[in-house]
Amino acid sequence: MTVCGQLLTPKRIVFLGDTGIFFTKKQEIELLVKFKQFEGCKLEKAKWEKYAIDADLQIDREREAYNYLNKEYDNLMLVSKDFEKKYNDEYVSHENTKIKLTEMTDEKDKWVKATFITGGVSLVIIAPLVYLLAH
Repeated sequence: MTVCGQLLTPKRIVFLGDTGIFFTKKQEIELLVKFKQFEGCKLEKAKWEKYAIDADLQIDREREAYNYLNKEYDNLMLVSKDFEKKYNDEYVSHENTKIKLTEMTDEKDKWVKATFITGGVSLVIIAPLVYLLAH
């Protein structure tokens, strides 16, 4: 067959059990290469789609883990605030106890001084009376 001044010898190809169009040997090879490339592209596209799905699933798992850690962080912040409040209460209580201890020590010192003064006065007054009464 002559087309546009070129002599073509068409051949029938069979692809996946279906008869196709008539091509030259070179065109047939190019077509088969394109089909193989297309199949490779479909496989590559399927791999990328699977990769995208896996990446989305991983992001979802990471988001769940982040949310869980964020909740744990919030709970621990509440616990730390509770500990801080307890510590401050204990500190204030300790400071109040120190003040009361100082007051009690001062009161005890007053009573000790009063006792010694009373004892001294008693000795000064009673000792001469006993001496006078005894002699």
